[in-house]
Amino acid sequence: MSKKRPIIMDVDTGVDDTLALLLVAAADTLDLKAITTVFGNCSVADTTKNTLKICELYGLDVPVAAGAYRPLIDPPIDYSIAPMVDIHGRDGLGNVGNTLPEPTKQAEAMTAADLMAKAVKESDEKVTIVATAPLTNIATFLLAYPDLHDKIECIALMGGAAFGGNLGFSVEANIGHDPDAAKIVFMNKIPKYMFSLDATMSCFITDEERQAIADNGGKTGEFVKACLQQYSDIYKALGGLPGAVLHDSLPIAWLLDPSVVEFAHCYVDIELKGVKTRGCTVTDLAGYTQKPANTYVTMKADREKLIQMHIEAAKKFN
Repeated sequence: MSKKRPIIMDVDTGVDDTLALLLVAAADTLDLKAITTVFGNCSVADTTKNTLKICELYGLDVPVAAGAYRPLIDPPIDYSIAPMVDIHGRDGLGNVGNTLPEPTKQAEAMTAADLMAKAVKESDEKVTIVATAPLTNIATFLLAYPDLHDKIECIALMGGAAFGGNLGFSVEANIGHDPDAAKIVFMNKIPKYMFSLDATMSCFITDEERQAIADNGGKTGEFVKACLQQYSDIYKALGGLPGAVLHDSLPIAWLLDPSVVEFAHCYVDIELKGVKTRGCTVTDLAGYTQKPANTYVTMKADREKLIQMHIEAAKKFN
């Protein structure tokens, strides 16, 4: 029997983080060592509480530590401003988080960076860091623990875009919420896999597919379906898509089945000085800069395969 792949999840739970954690909880090839939380979809206090609730829902008994509440340099996010708070709901869980019991477990009494370091030190194998949120915690860990870089297999991050954006016309939200942290991560020599909007925007889930998760997942599946409702409604209304987009699931799906995505290997830099482009992932697909490739960027995703993974994952909770 092959060894499980050790991973750390860095999340801003969120609806799509909830779907990514569903895949992790059902996977028999992943060894989740720890979860760290950061601001993003909602405040770090809320993302931490949401993460603890989702861990108990899925039966994930792993340490959770709260991390950054704001970007490294930029001002903190004002969560009273729409439409950000509307996308994931005021509670970050599609406004249905109150249907889950209060978590019985508390976050660890250590920082996110320190929990990452502890998990990496204690692992016999190199660890994969999966980041589905602003990269503030990851950058902090990399700066604080340079001696542990060699024990990181890779960083698989949901963020960025070779073309377009969703925070601005050329800026993706996870990168745009802390461009300076992203710069630190992308300039590091640890292998990076960027699961960008170029691929994730095709990963929508229809009403029928949400119902399939509910039908196959018992009470857990019903919660996931309800959690997706507002998220789905907004994508239909504003994006003209058939349903919610499962951005954060794609790096986990790749760990489970590499055939779910296609990559381009190229040089990626983070724009920090542009008035309208601060946080843009400048992706040199054509090799204009003649700089060595530093990132694998997703260009395509198999939507049907990704959705079937979620339906199969839900079955484990029925």
